[in-house]
Amino acid sequence: MKLRVLAILGGILLAGSLSAQTLTDVINEFNIGVEKLNNQEYEVSVEHFSQVLVLAEAVGDSATDMRTQAEKLIPSAYYRQATVFMKRKQYDNAIPYLETTVETATLYGNNEEIKAKAMNYLPPLYVREGNRAWKNKAFDDAHANFDKALALKESLYQAHQGKGMVFLEQDETEMMLEEFKLAKEGAMAKNDTKTISKINGVVDSYYNKFITEELEMVDPEDNDYTYVIEASENALAANPENSRALYHLALVRNKVIDYDAAVDYALKALQYESEPVWISAINFELGQAYQNSVEYDKACEAFKNVIEEPFLTRAEKKMGSIPGCN
Repeated sequence: MKLRVLAILGGILLAGSLSAQTLTDVINEFNIGVEKLNNQEYEVSVEHFSQVLVLAEAVGDSATDMRTQAEKLIPSAYYRQATVFMKRKQYDNAIPYLETTVETATLYGNNEEIKAKAMNYLPPLYVREGNRAWKNKAFDDAHANFDKALALKESLYQAHQGKGMVFLEQDETEMMLEEFKLAKEGAMAKNDTKTISKINGVVDSYYNKFITEELEMVDPEDNDYTYVIEASENALAANPENSRALYHLALVRNKVIDYDAAVDYALKALQYESEPVWISAINFELGQAYQNSVEYDKACEAFKNVIEEPFLTRAEKKMGSIPGCN
């Protein structure tokens, strides 16, 4: 909903001859507008203030003060109507009134305070509407709202985060990563670790599905893990703290008898993993790498840290083959 400000302001015709109007008529019209404003009839008040502008033009210099006051109150009326909708959490209805507040305040150039307030509210509301459009698969609308937010507040990293989510849905990987990069930089500047973790989780999930798919496609007779390694490295390029990618590289290195690399990847994976079953999976690969490197004490310690199935039973069996590991 876009309010037609110029149509309202320029299209109201008064009955009779404008040349017959007096300053008293301007004042009376202004007072009615103020009354409507105080009664919270904001759109009606704008109509009366707009009539004041037309009457003042006809009356001339003696009505200049009334004209100036009306010009200041028009943005204020739109802003008050916007706040009514915001209190009701009807943000989609509030946005056009905030936009019109900015438009009219800019047009008249005499209500910077109200203009600043409106411009402060608009960016987060654009992000809210952008997120709603994204969830409804209205991707063009989502991008438009996020862009509006950034145009008013370039540092609003949540808008970059939103654009990244839209590009994810559109399978635009490079653009997704660029927007997430900008979002993480902004979040880091604000020490917003929650947003950074959330973005990393989204990126990790996106790439981890490719790792899993490539691993499932490996021919057991061939054992060519080239594509698994490539998918894992792509995941780490997007987020070096992707514990699942590090785990899969540890697993692959064990299979290709590169135990030192398997240990390195497993140790790194443990730094970033938090889920018990995956910690157990990583420790199992770490234990295997140490055992095959004949570092039995370290292997035993790693296997003892495996506490979740299906890895626990396998770890206990491995421990039984290590002297003194019980």
